[in-house]
Amino acid sequence: MTSVPSPIRLLHVLEATIGGTRRHLLDLCAGLPADRFAQHVVYSSIRNPDSEADARRLRDLGIETTPLPLRRSIEPVEDWHCLQALRRIIRDWQPQIVHGHSAKGGFLARLAVRGRDPGHPPFVVYNPHGFAFQMRTSPVQHRLYLWLERCAARYTDALVAVCAGQKALALEHHLLPAEKVTVIPNGLATERFCVPRDRAALRRELGLPEDVTLLGTVAALSPQKGIEYLIRAAAAVRRERPDVHFLIVGEGPLRGSLQRLASTLRLDEGVHFVGARDDVPQLLGALDIFVLPSLWEGLPYALLEAGAAGVPCLATNIPGNADVITPGQTGRLARPADSLDLAVQIFAALGDPGLQPQAEALRSRIREEFSLGGMIAGHVALYERLVAG
Repeated sequence: MTSVPSPIRLLHVLEATIGGTRRHLLDLCAGLPADRFAQHVVYSSIRNPDSEADARRLRDLGIETTPLPLRRSIEPVEDWHCLQALRRIIRDWQPQIVHGHSAKGGFLARLAVRGRDPGHPPFVVYNPHGFAFQMRTSPVQHRLYLWLERCAARYTDALVAVCAGQKALALEHHLLPAEKVTVIPNGLATERFCVPRDRAALRRELGLPEDVTLLGTVAALSPQKGIEYLIRAAAAVRRERPDVHFLIVGEGPLRGSLQRLASTLRLDEGVHFVGARDDVPQLLGALDIFVLPSLWEGLPYALLEAGAAGVPCLATNIPGNADVITPGQTGRLARPADSLDLAVQIFAALGDPGLQPQAEALRSRIREEFSLGGMIAGHVALYERLVAG
């Protein structure tokens, strides 16, 4: 193994400048040692109105940034122009590693280095965060996304899976050999979520009696997160337990339709939409149970945060969620896209005397296995191994 040059020139490519992928990149860029890595971030200038503020934050850290009009959907002409621009950036900046984040950024990053000599810089790292073929789409779209992943896999030196379940998906679908897949879990600064619990304050804000039971979720109001199934489960729960209320924190394109669904089910007084909030640690600490009804995930930050806050957790049994929660030990799992089973699991959780001990076990696990320091160290080791090997 050769010595590692310093600093390593690392180019990130990100289209999904929202949600957990955005947070992952910002945490990673800020955490990598500046004396060992020179970083450049190519990001979408159109996906998120706040992306320029993120770019300023990165530049303040000494990280170069370049905006490109990257779109989530497949747009052949625009994607071609972005690909050519990305190739020029790689040619001019001469990175030793190109790291593509999420499906679109990862696909273009890998195509941009097509034609290089195998085993030579720039080495290519891909972190899907959540594979596009995990989405609930038509069979034709599913086959297309899988085919695109397999095409791009031939230009991939290392795939970063954010959990063991994601690595299993990569191997099951024959994307890469096992030795090219590295599990580096998402991590967070767990101390941010160790805040005093103030149940009474949140209930006063919602206009509720202090003794009501409050379940909640923090999620983008998009199809991926399955909030529709939580609302339908809430209707079943409140028929038997009108003292149970539900808090939905987040914004997204489905907010209007989800609120109309809640009204149709006569849940206006039992389901509370509070939009995006900047006091999530305090809100989590005031919940009795956290519920994440996602249909697909990479490794959800929201679940890690709720666990770090010491809140009992119930999530759907999908890769990512099931990598965090072990039923009967650190929480409960329900079938995805099944509001009836979700309601059954909520009822069971409400009557479970082991609920709080499981929450404490989950908090300990997150501190040990999903720390921000561990996530940074895992990437440093991977990058240095590629460049040295």
